[in-house]
Amino acid sequence: MICDAGSLKKYIDKSPQIFFVFGPEIVLKNNSSDLIKQFYTEKGFTERKTIFEKDFKNIEKLIIENAGGSLFGSKTIIEIFHNGGKVPKDITNIFEILNIEKMKNIVIVIRSGLEKINQKTKWVKKMNALALIIQCTKLKSFEEKIWVKNQLDFMSEKNAKEYTERITDIYSGNLIAQNNEISILKLTYSEDRNDQDIGSDNAEFLPYHLEDKIIELNTDYALRIAKSIKKNDDHYGPLLVFIIGKIITTSVSCHQNKNTSLEKAGIWKNKIPAYMNFIKKNTLKKMMPLQKKVYELDLASKGLAGITKDQFWQEIDNMIIDLTTT
Repeated sequence: MICDAGSLKKYIDKSPQIFFVFGPEIVLKNNSSDLIKQFYTEKGFTERKTIFEKDFKNIEKLIIENAGGSLFGSKTIIEIFHNGGKVPKDITNIFEILNIEKMKNIVIVIRSGLEKINQKTKWVKKMNALALIIQCTKLKSFEEKIWVKNQLDFMSEKNAKEYTERITDIYSGNLIAQNNEISILKLTYSEDRNDQDIGSDNAEFLPYHLEDKIIELNTDYALRIAKSIKKNDDHYGPLLVFIIGKIITTSVSCHQNKNTSLEKAGIWKNKIPAYMNFIKKNTLKKMMPLQKKVYELDLASKGLAGITKDQFWQEIDNMIIDLTTT
C-alpha cells in the first residue's frame, strides 16, 4: 500500500507494521518517521534499534532476534537508514522473510534517501504487498498552507490563520524554513504576545549564538554559551535541542543531495560560508547517528526519557563537542 505523507494518520494502523519512507521533502520524511514512532511507543513499543549502512548485513538477524519480544515483554521499533542510491539486497530481503508481516512484536521503519521509486520493480511490488510506503513529495502552495496551519494547533484559530499567512508568504516553497519557524514558535509563542516577527534572526536571543559557534567549530565558546544558558535560562533547553537538530538536519540533507541550496533551506546568507565549511568537515557517516541523539534529547527535554536535568545538560555538552571536533 502506498500513501502520501499527509494521509499517514489514516493508514498507520491499517497495514503491517513495516514502513518505507522516501521522497525529496526531508521535513515530511522526518515528521512521518516521528509520527510512526510516537504511535507505536504509545502502544508499548519501548525498545529502539537503529541500523546504519555499516550494519546492513545484520538486518535479518536483528529482525528475527527481536520478533519474539524481549525477556521483559517489551516490543521493539527497528529504524533503518538508507542514505540513497540503489537499495541493497540486505534491505529488499526483508520482504522475503517468512511471515514478516505477522511479526507483531516489531515495527520496522525504513528511511530511504530515494526521491523516487519504480513501482514496477519486483522488490517494490513485494514491498507494496507487505508494507505501507509513504511518499514525501514537495507540497503545492495550498497544501503548504494546510500543513503549516495544522502544525500551529497550539494557537487560537485566529492567530494560527495569521501566522500561516506570514510564514507561507515569506518562505513559499521552503518547508524546511517553515518548519524552523514553527519550531521556534512552539518554544516562544504566547497568546499574550502574538506579534512575534517571522523571518528575523532574533540576534538578542542568546541561544541562537550557539548555532554560530557550532558551525564555526568553536568548541570552547559553544560550551560557554550552553553553560550560561543552563545557569541563567535553563527553560531554553528545548530551544538548544532544536538548534542542534537544525544544524544536523541541514548537514545530512546537503550530504544526501549535493544540489541542496542552503539559502532555500532557511540558512541566512552571512552564515552560508561557515555552514559549508562545517558540512565539509563533518561526514555523513558521523552526522547520521547524531540524528538519533537529537531525537533522544528532544524526548528528554519534554521529560519523557527518564534522565535527570543534569544528565540532559551533560548530553547537550557532549553533542556540542561531537559537532565541533573534527
